[in-house]
Amino acid sequence: MIAVLEPLLPPIFAITAGLYLGLAVYVWRSSPQSIIAFFLLLIGTMIAGSAFSYGTQDPNLYGIGRTLSFFAGSFMPVAMFLVYRQYTDSPAGTLTIAILSIIPIATTGLALTNSMHQMIWSTVVTDAGIQFTEITRDDWFSRVHMPFAYGLFGFSLIALASRLPGIAPAHRRPVMMLLGCAILPFVVSIANTLVIVGPVGFPFLSLMLSLLLPVYAYVSVSMRVYEFSPIAYQTLFDHVRDPIIVLDNNQCVICANKKATEMLDTTEAEMLGLQLWADVPEARAVLNQAREIDLTQTLRLGSKQTYEVSVAPLLDNRGKTQGTVVVCRDVTERRKALGKLADSEHLIRTLIETSSNGILRFARDDSDQRRLYRCIFANRAAESYLSDGDSTLVGMPLEKLEQLDPQRLLAHFDDTDRPSSALSFETTSGGESEEGWLRIVGEPVGEDFSVTIVDITQRKRIEDKMLADALRDPLTGVLNRRGFEKEAATSVRSEERGAVLYLDLNQFKSINDRFGHQAGDALLKAFGHRLEFCLRPEDILGRLGGDEFAIVLPGVTVDDAKHIAERLVVTASEAYIIQGQEIKCAASVGISLMPKHGEELWHLISVADQAMYKVKSITAEEAANDRAAYVEAAIAS
Repeated sequence: MIAVLEPLLPPIFAITAGLYLGLAVYVWRSSPQSIIAFFLLLIGTMIAGSAFSYGTQDPNLYGIGRTLSFFAGSFMPVAMFLVYRQYTDSPAGTLTIAILSIIPIATTGLALTNSMHQMIWSTVVTDAGIQFTEITRDDWFSRVHMPFAYGLFGFSLIALASRLPGIAPAHRRPVMMLLGCAILPFVVSIANTLVIVGPVGFPFLSLMLSLLLPVYAYVSVSMRVYEFSPIAYQTLFDHVRDPIIVLDNNQCVICANKKATEMLDTTEAEMLGLQLWADVPEARAVLNQAREIDLTQTLRLGSKQTYEVSVAPLLDNRGKTQGTVVVCRDVTERRKALGKLADSEHLIRTLIETSSNGILRFARDDSDQRRLYRCIFANRAAESYLSDGDSTLVGMPLEKLEQLDPQRLLAHFDDTDRPSSALSFETTSGGESEEGWLRIVGEPVGEDFSVTIVDITQRKRIEDKMLADALRDPLTGVLNRRGFEKEAATSVRSEERGAVLYLDLNQFKSINDRFGHQAGDALLKAFGHRLEFCLRPEDILGRLGGDEFAIVLPGVTVDDAKHIAERLVVTASEAYIIQGQEIKCAASVGISLMPKHGEELWHLISVADQAMYKVKSITAEEAANDRAAYVEAAIAS
């Protein structure tokens, strides 16, 4: 059988070695930090060594093959040890790796230089040709290399197998398959080398590794064993942030993790066999209550630290209590934060309750088929704005709170096709005598929404006053040019008939020069007041500039316009008392009619202005003697 395999094995080994090296490259590219890639590289190197050395009589080829085999065989135990450390404990340190690599480096060096000292193998020339001594006859192999390689490899396999119960179940299967792939070649190598099962020179180990190629490929490619490092339960137990203590049925400590020893300021060895918290009655009471049931309670241990202690019975597979598991969680900072949060919530609630703004929250009533929005919270200000005093707002449907414009709120927050956003609008409140203004601000709160009511009546009044002041002449109090244009144009457009009067003071410039600007301002102010006194509420009076005034008389007839104009001229002609002096200053007037003279405001003013200058040729005496004729002449032709 061996004779049949002898010519076939070198090419088989060469192909298998190439496949192992390709698999190693694949694993390395997928996970450069994994030791599995190095382990596969060594397997490929060992098989490649057998491809060179088996069946050859060429010393050079044999030397290359034996060097590759010794290199791989020396470093493979080191790689297996690193796999064991990576899969159970923390990875091995640099110093440990350096020490373990001393013998493999020495063995590789001796194999490279074997032709100089022949400490690893010897070449013998016989009648049958060149022969090579068995490796088991060399002292370095039997006394150094073999004890180191088999010892370290065997230790790693036994240590990894013993730690299987401590490996997470999800990771246990790939580790077991990896162990099987390592144990089987290890047993074959020992049987061939030490027990002398089969010819010593036959490459049983390389043949076995070649047969295991599909299994190694499955573990590496399909199970992707290189992507994780299984976590040992003990490591997990020690690295949990919370202190964990396991007690027996006598409430004595049987084990504790590192955090527990830090919490109790002792060591695990000193705790073993002692009763936990023997001097803390509150904690002992919790432990006694938890003999049969799970229990969680907050305890203050020491002067500053507060722990949330969870105690549960430890049960075996048959449900029998074997002890107690105590898990402590330091909640000192959390309780402080909760205290601060409670203070903040109290402050916020106080601010909300004492706020001058009304604050409400609405939520759907799931018990109602219509799922109406109902008020679930309202502060005192909201009650004062919306409640009639006989009922509370809480529980009231939104539709009944008409002051909030419920349809507008529902149209915004009841639309499920678009994400909710804030809504703000203004609305009136109160009766006709005391009209007020409210700003309604709606904001989404999860599936609910809140409404804030802000009283903006005072602001509205200030805005109205500012707007009115902007449209009023500061000296006379009547409309200025801008205000007059705004109101008069609207009045002219809305009326089918009416009149526009244009007036000025005849001797204003001379009076202003003679008595001064203060007297002139007082005269204009008095003149404006006299004009207002003679007009109806719906008439519009404005100062266009200087001593020029305009009046719109909406809806009047020609006779009405003449009557009002005559009264204005008579009133304006009466003497003024300015700065203690009697001053007489008559006024001139021009009249335009609508729609006779036009329908646009400034065109009518222009016509009235021209009519006024036409009648200025009439003397004051003539005008005073016949007011009706004067007014008749003042009407534009």
